[in-house]
Amino acid sequence: MRSRGEDAWFSREIEAMAPTMFRVAFAILRNRADCEDAAQNAVLKAYTRLDTLKERRYFRTWMIRILKNECMNYARSNRPAASLDACESVGYDMEVPDLDLNRAFDALTEDERLAVTLFYYEGYSTREIAKLCETTDGAIRSRLSRARETLRQKLSEQEALQ
Repeated sequence: MRSRGEDAWFSREIEAMAPTMFRVAFAILRNRADCEDAAQNAVLKAYTRLDTLKERRYFRTWMIRILKNECMNYARSNRPAASLDACESVGYDMEVPDLDLNRAFDALTEDERLAVTLFYYEGYSTREIAKLCETTDGAIRSRLSRARETLRQKLSEQEALQ
């Protein structure tokens, strides 16, 4: 049985992480409804497994890992994804008025989108992202490099068309 203090702490942490959770989920799923479902399921799993968290200072990392796994489960379930063009608004601080940038971002792989989101939007180091993604620091640096190159290429192509 959890104390009210633990419940209040958990609620505050989740509320503070809501924008981050949405951006991470959107980097993988690219569909607002699926992002919200995955985040809700991740919060429920985290709450029921809160006793497995060894130290509160690792809560954010632990929560993002649960969310990432939940999103990957959604992605594997072959749900049809809505295109970004169909979304009126992405949500939170992720709204980007530049539709060309959104289209270029869509050209990235799930792994690249997740790395870019965690590195550039959330400020995680490549080492922290590697731990979250259960890979090496070098792999994350490679994903970021490929993502930057893909974004540069796609934006150049779109600029040439205008």
